[in-house]
Amino acid sequence: MSLVLQADNIGKSFGEQQIFKSLSLKVYSGERVGITGPNGAGKSTLLKVLSGLESPDEGSVRIYTSFSFLRQQDDGVPESVDPLYQANANQRLVGMLNFDTNMHHAHLSGGERAKARFIQAFDPDCGILFADEPTSNLDMESSEIIQKELEAFKGTLFLVSHDRELLDRLCDTMIEIMNGEVRIYTGNYSQYVRQREADYQRQTLEYESYIKERNRLKGRILERSSNMKAVRKSPRRMGNSEARLHKRRETATQKKLNQAIDQLETRLERLEKLEKKDKPKELPQVAIMIEPPNNPISSKAVRAKNLTIGFKSRKLITNACFEIPTGKRTALIGKNGSGKTTLANLIAERDDRLTIAPGVEFGYFKQDFSILDESRTILENVMEGSTKPEHVVRGVLARLLIPASHVNKRIFLISGGEKVKVSIAKLLVSQANFIILDEPTNYLDIFSMEALESVLRDYTGTLLLISHDRKFVESIAQRLLIIEGNHLKTFEGSFEDYRDSQRARDDQTPADSRLEETIRQMKLAELSARIYSCSDDSHKQELEAQYRALLENR
Repeated sequence: MSLVLQADNIGKSFGEQQIFKSLSLKVYSGERVGITGPNGAGKSTLLKVLSGLESPDEGSVRIYTSFSFLRQQDDGVPESVDPLYQANANQRLVGMLNFDTNMHHAHLSGGERAKARFIQAFDPDCGILFADEPTSNLDMESSEIIQKELEAFKGTLFLVSHDRELLDRLCDTMIEIMNGEVRIYTGNYSQYVRQREADYQRQTLEYESYIKERNRLKGRILERSSNMKAVRKSPRRMGNSEARLHKRRETATQKKLNQAIDQLETRLERLEKLEKKDKPKELPQVAIMIEPPNNPISSKAVRAKNLTIGFKSRKLITNACFEIPTGKRTALIGKNGSGKTTLANLIAERDDRLTIAPGVEFGYFKQDFSILDESRTILENVMEGSTKPEHVVRGVLARLLIPASHVNKRIFLISGGEKVKVSIAKLLVSQANFIILDEPTNYLDIFSMEALESVLRDYTGTLLLISHDRKFVESIAQRLLIIEGNHLKTFEGSFEDYRDSQRARDDQTPADSRLEETIRQMKLAELSARIYSCSDDSHKQELEAQYRALLENR
């Protein structure tokens, strides 16, 4: 393997915020490096510094091969306003992703823009691909296509992604950037998580051992100092010779105690200076407790029969019949533009064509953050419509990693990730017993997603989830509503169960085809024998016509 990138003691800061420092790295051809960390930690910045799109404040980066850079949509660089002309497009990818190259960028959805960026940036022959959230906003089918393209890519890959399955399948090295520090782990994302947890446990044990030893030494010093004070002076009624003897003994004892104290203080000073262990920072987590909602009595929260939805002549879903059980977690999945959000809107708006059980109270998280008032503060938004006291609301916000110092910030000043958390906090303290989440993970870091998964698995109300994040759906959903080709079908089981059933079906198809071909060949052989032995010309022509028809029906 040849060296393709070398970073020597690089560092980067924005004002007083240190993003990373003293990072040295050697990367060789064919290596797959994932970059992970919380929102705002500097993942995209590190990717740009490594690619040379931004300069480090210190150190140097050298690249020894060709490279391409796939940026994410909201990285502050304006989108192209020109259509993606056929001449500039990878026609194979255009076809696979079903992308219209003549569409103007201004008219493209988030998913279509993600496809356009990948088609423009992906060069299968370059030495290094720097990819920043390549599957963001894409449906599962398009994500799978891009994942396979990246799997087949022969060069070196640097990947920033919130898609844990993508990081698992593609990466053999993980870089964690957090709190201004960078750590490098060998293995994919799941292996990194296990190593990170093991490191945390080891650091915790080392810190506890350090504190225990420090307290022991301080206790011994205090004990020896007390003993010094307790050494008795010469009694008044004592002869001169006895007093001199007692004085010598007292001096010897004090000397030993002084020596012992000096040794203990030297040991303590060495411990605190050279062997000091800092308390490890707790792993990022969002601990949220949701009070059980008051569910409706009906076992079915929503029912639909022969529901057809669409716009003008375009039908998104036709003759759909489905139920959403009370207290179950249902995922609604399908391609971009298949009608998922439209159906969610109909449910939340209590469309007359639906049967909604009495007592159902909806809480709706939308991708456009319309649940929030941009002019009001975080605290004001969450308190609105909540029956919970302010200290409870503040507690929920704190558990969602929104510190007390931020709660009086106005919504238009905060990031997309913070808006997601504020929106979810608003739902959690509301009276909703049926929560609809439309793509809640688009701006969340991996740690927040994992914590949210844990919370939603414990949620006892009714949940309808729309998400393109496969691992998120797999972790949460108990059942699926699937939109395919204008039809909606129900699958009772997890996303993993559904994928297993799809794989079993795909595996069965070749076997079925082979069986059909064998039967066809047997029929051809039979007809050939009958034609050969037939003496009736008209019947023979009929047999020959059957033979030709069967031969053409491949």
